[in-house]
Amino acid sequence: MKKIICLIVIKFFLLTISSAIAGCNDDTDRSWSWTKSSNLTWDRISQTSKYQYTTKQNARYMVWTFKNKTNNKITIKRIGLYAKGNQTVMKERKVDLYLKPFGVSRATMYVGDLNLDVSASGFSTCIYGGVPKKSSERLFEKPSNKKKFTYKKSKRNEDNFTLFNLFLLVVSGILIFTFIAATKKNEYKSYIKNFPIIFDFTDNTIACFKKYSTFSGKASRKEFWYFYLFTVIVSILTYFIDLSIFDKDPDGILFINTFFTMVTFLPTIAAGCRRLHDVNKSGWWQLLTITVIGLIPLIIWLSSKPVKEKNKY
Repeated sequence: MKKIICLIVIKFFLLTISSAIAGCNDDTDRSWSWTKSSNLTWDRISQTSKYQYTTKQNARYMVWTFKNKTNNKITIKRIGLYAKGNQTVMKERKVDLYLKPFGVSRATMYVGDLNLDVSASGFSTCIYGGVPKKSSERLFEKPSNKKKFTYKKSKRNEDNFTLFNLFLLVVSGILIFTFIAATKKNEYKSYIKNFPIIFDFTDNTIACFKKYSTFSGKASRKEFWYFYLFTVIVSILTYFIDLSIFDKDPDGILFINTFFTMVTFLPTIAAGCRRLHDVNKSGWWQLLTITVIGLIPLIIWLSSKPVKEKNKY
């Protein structure tokens, strides 16, 4: 007699649970889609955030959408995917997703590691009751064995004048002052006597700018290499100024640096042509830079002593 009573109680308990599960399933509208990512992306056309929907063959996630049609509190316990025939569970995930009365919630499941060609339909289980999660009503999943590295822009405080900004300002000021002093030697004679190398550098750089597009004639080693040093220094300086002022991604467009490169491109080629003439070589040998390995003999020629005897240039 006790066994019969126990069986009746157990059967009643199971019927109660199954009816509760069936009831909460009837109280929700459930749908799922294939997507490329578990994150929402901004759509410029519709001006809304959307998922990157895709076909089954290209999917990496299943995105579930649950809509509560009643004023009952419901908790979605699990979501999953059946294989063809709806007999084998390919994958399932415990979510414990709270669905408030007349509310909408979403959850995702990573399926990038499955053969979706043999997949069939999705399934979910739910119960009545539950409390909202503190973090979010949307529950997303990311694959634990894969890490994505993305460029993150540092938060920029426009009022924060760093020591590095000050360093850039000082270097730029010294460079500008040096060239101004080089053009007015009578007014800055004392500086020229104390720093002869620096003013030798500025004189040769100015000479290359004066011969901006002059491909004929010759250029000494000092003239060429001082001008090349100038382009390197200013290129580095403008690169960091771009990053500092415009807060640019290093892979993006660097406005000041690009402008300086365009301005100095022609005089650099012209100076290289004249330097090759000084060692009795044609300026066309600069095309060796295209081959990369040709840079070795080109650097040797640009660093060689001038050829005075039998120089056709």
